[in-house]
Amino acid sequence: MAIITFSRGCFSHGKELAECVAGKLCYECISREILLEASHFFQVPEAKLYKSLHDAPSLLDRITHERQRFVSRIQAALLEHVVKDNVVYHGLAGQMLLAGISHVLRIRVIAEMEERVNLLENQRQVTRQEALHLIEGEDHERAEWYQNIYRIDGNDPRLYDIVLHIDRLTIDDACDIVCQAASGDSFRPTARSQAALEDLAMESHVKVVIEGVCKADVTARDGIVHIRVQGQKLKTASVATRKVKHQLADHIQNDLYDKISALVLDVPGVKDIDCIIDRPYYV
Repeated sequence: MAIITFSRGCFSHGKELAECVAGKLCYECISREILLEASHFFQVPEAKLYKSLHDAPSLLDRITHERQRFVSRIQAALLEHVVKDNVVYHGLAGQMLLAGISHVLRIRVIAEMEERVNLLENQRQVTRQEALHLIEGEDHERAEWYQNIYRIDGNDPRLYDIVLHIDRLTIDDACDIVCQAASGDSFRPTARSQAALEDLAMESHVKVVIEGVCKADVTARDGIVHIRVQGQKLKTASVATRKVKHQLADHIQNDLYDKISALVLDVPGVKDIDCIIDRPYYV
């Protein structure tokens, strides 16, 4: 069966619809649980991970790319989770975190502003003006987040397989539509799509564990991880002889290989690595 992701604006009934679909299909329904898993596994405070998925990146985030590193951890945790299939995910950016997997059914849920305001008023016991201000602020934050992390408009219908307008549609009607689509052949896992999911999960995990050591291109296939590290720039010391510089380059290259190998071979499911490290060069 398919993996289903729900994208929605706040107070658009997306959570209720996701839970309805999961219940009808007997799927696991997850959202914030992924933050807890990523926090525990990668030893990052949950509050930081939540902020990375909720708030628009600050100027400092854009310079240091800290937000992208947190998102990478959340992606790795989500991929590890959905490999087992039969999952409904209704957290932020599921359509992007699971991009490229053919048996992921991507749903976008929208609702009229008046409906969203009424729902928030009833749930939070706030005034209409307060509800409108909160929703508009939340929508702005999410739009900024998508633009800065992925350079996309999160409302673009081309990102989704189905867009559901919760207005004339009831939750039950929308649930039936999603369940029917998820049960069809279009989103049925194949040996190829499942292998692609497992490879992506491994790639994502490996990228996270080695990011503190170096930047690298990572691909995985059938348990074999292929890593390519570009040569590092070294400053030329005027007193260093050619032999000393050659020995130093050898040491850096070998040390980096040992560090990468130790980390990657410890990742569950990795059978072997093919690691190419370009030789450091002097400038």
